Amino acid sequence: MLGVENLTVKYGPQTALERASVRFEAGSFSAIIGPNGAGKSTLLKTLVGLLPDPDGAVRFDPGHTARGCISYVPQQQTLDWGFPVTVWDVAMMGRTGRLGWLRWPGRKDRQIVEDALKETGVFDLRGRHIGALSGGQRQRVLLARMLARQGHLLLLDEPLTGVDAATQETLMALLRRQADKGRAVVMVTHDLEQARRWCDHLVLVNRRVIADGTPEQVYTTQNIEATFSTSFLGHTHAEA
Repeated sequence: MLGVENLTVKYGPQTALERASVRFEAGSFSAIIGPNGAGKSTLLKTLVGLLPDPDGAVRFDPGHTARGCISYVPQQQTLDWGFPVTVWDVAMMGRTGRLGWLRWPGRKDRQIVEDALKETGVFDLRGRHIGALSGGQRQRVLLARMLARQGHLLLLDEPLTGVDAATQETLMALLRRQADKGRAVVMVTHDLEQARRWCDHLVLVNRRVIADGTPEQVYTTQNIEATFSTSFLGHTHAEA
């Protein structure tokens, strides 16, 4: 459905990603995993189209385009939660991005937003200002906006950060359902164990793609060492 080939991204003299190649398929729940500064978010932003003129190729399957295909959830801390809008307003932004600025949302759009808010469990908060939300509630609202866009490819940058364990389980189950409906779901995460439990496709990254495949293929001592260094092994249950 979507992939990159021989992708190299630099920020000035610093190489963030080097010759990375990976593909994400419809119906698959993928996790991009690696330490801080490994290039995980850089890979995701390249897929979204936020980084201009990368060295390498970003390829969509025929019939898909970035505008109509992608729903993107950035990291929470990159957003202005003091902006004077409600939960409903944020979710409706998913429809605005789909429809364009010149068309006013209609009844169908309002129903799509209502369904998205109900699926993420924040419909009862629809009139609340976003600044009054907890971290877990904020993440649910961002997921509602993502669902309202109705993209085929869902890209999420560290959606588990800043939420409690119970909310993490709820969010992972929701994302798993989206993949089971035929969407391609790709998330950046530090949580290797959560990814191993819920995802069917893991990509280990440390400025290059270390390993790419099923959890059984990827989750080995050799790959974990190459990605996180040997100091990480004391905090995992990696298998040889």
